[in-house]
Amino acid sequence: MKTFLFDIGNVLVDFEFQALLQAFGVQSEDGRFPFTERDIEMRDAVETGKISDAEWVAYLNAAKGLNWSPDDLVALWQNLFSWHDEGRKLYDFAVESNARVFTLSNIARHHIDAIERNWAGFFDGADGLLLSYKIGVRKPHPDIYRRALAELGGKPGDIFFIDDLAENIEAAQSAGMQVVQFTPENYGEIRAAMERFLK
Repeated sequence: MKTFLFDIGNVLVDFEFQALLQAFGVQSEDGRFPFTERDIEMRDAVETGKISDAEWVAYLNAAKGLNWSPDDLVALWQNLFSWHDEGRKLYDFAVESNARVFTLSNIARHHIDAIERNWAGFFDGADGLLLSYKIGVRKPHPDIYRRALAELGGKPGDIFFIDDLAENIEAAQSAGMQVVQFTPENYGEIRAAMERFLK
């Protein structure tokens, strides 16, 4: 059965990494941002489920002079996320088709909580959510695509993957999936490719 596989960040919802750094910096005791290599390692750890949201917050508090709870982190992301009209139209089209719909995203639990608090039922219509913090690996590592293929079953060519980052698209294509790189400007091109995929 044919399957649409959607990235979440900057496809279904928008956010700007620079805005995140600015928000962190404003609340830090001495503006100790942007991220260091260690910060990125810890970010990757929370997005692969190696540490919890609470451990991520404790690290940020110690490293950046913050005084947050996990709920403060969710609230921050609620303000950073915005609805992506073009991506959501593609998602709704996929849901209304006869294909299955899944997500495949580098994401932590607090991101999902923030999205669902902003828009109750945001993932309604999806057949499942494949999320890095549950899978234990982030895109574009080949293992996340192997895990996705094992979960989805069927032929890799029967999966149509939509992501905003070229490296993620290239890795999915190497795994045998049909792919398209998302930008708001190529909405019409993607929609046409999705329609061809369904035939």
